[in-house]
Amino acid sequence: MEKFDNKVYKEMVRELLSDAFYLKNRSNRGKISTIRSYSEVIVRRILNIPQNEKITLGDKNIKRELAKISNNNSLLLKAINIICDDGGDYTHTQVIESPSDELVQKIIDCLFDLYAYLLIAYFEKYTFGSNSKVLSAFSTLPPIIRYKVLNYLYEIECDNIAIIDKLVLSILKSFDKETALIWLEKRKDELVNMSSISKETREMYMNIGDERILSFTEMNMYDLCLMKVNSVGKTIERYGKPYEDFEEAIDVYRENGIIAEEGLGIEEFNSIMEFIYLGRKSKLQMGNN
Repeated sequence: MEKFDNKVYKEMVRELLSDAFYLKNRSNRGKISTIRSYSEVIVRRILNIPQNEKITLGDKNIKRELAKISNNNSLLLKAINIICDDGGDYTHTQVIESPSDELVQKIIDCLFDLYAYLLIAYFEKYTFGSNSKVLSAFSTLPPIIRYKVLNYLYEIECDNIAIIDKLVLSILKSFDKETALIWLEKRKDELVNMSSISKETREMYMNIGDERILSFTEMNMYDLCLMKVNSVGKTIERYGKPYEDFEEAIDVYRENGIIAEEGLGIEEFNSIMEFIYLGRKSKLQMGNN
C-alpha cells in the first residue's frame, strides 16, 4: 500500500482550514462540522487509508484500528471520542441550538491533540533528543502543541533530560512563568538528583578538560530549568512571546523547521511537520485577504 501523500490532500486541507479558521462570520456549527471533516484526514494519515476508501470518524472499526495502531494512546482516543460525540451532535438536525464558543475551543483543543499524537508516535520510534536537527525543528511548532507532545512523553520517559528541558519551557510559553515554576517545585527532589547532561556528554567534556565547561556540566536539572525559566521569562516580560499560534509560527517553520538533509527518520519527521502546517496561513497572508 502506498504511503499517505500530503500533496494529495493539500487543496482539501486548505479549504477545510480556511472554512474552520479563516472565513469571517463562520458559524460555530460550521466550524465544528469542518474540524470533524478535517479530523478524518488526520485519521487517514494515521491509519494510511487510501483516498478512494470511505471512512467515518465514529465507525467502530476505525476506532478499533486507532486503538490498535496507537497501543491505546489515551490522548488520541479521547480526542476522537470528543470530536465524534460532542462535535457530532451538531452535524444532525435534531440539535437545534447553536454550539457555544466553549465547545468550539474544546473541539479545537482535541484537534491539537491529534496533531500531538502524530509527533508522539514519531518520538516513540526515534527517542526525543537523539537528533539535534529534529529538536530544533520541533521548536518551530506553537508552544501548546509542543506542550501536549512533551507532557505525554514525560509520563513515559520521566528521566529524559531533553524532554524535561523542553517541557518546562513549553509550559512557560503555553501558560506563564508561575505555572512553569509550580511544575518545577513539584518535581524538585527528583530533578535535583538528575544531571543536566547525559553520561556520554559529560565524559566528552571531561576529556576536553575545560574547567568552565566542566563547572556547567555539574548543574542539576532543577537548577538548569530554573535558570532557563527565569531567563526566558524575563525576555517574554520585556518583548512578549515570539509566537503562540500556527499563524505566528508558520514563518519560523518555513525558515527553520524543514530539515534539509538526510538521516534516520528525517524524511518522516519533515512529512509530519509539513502535514501539520498544511493549509495554515501566516498573519501577513490573513491581513492581505
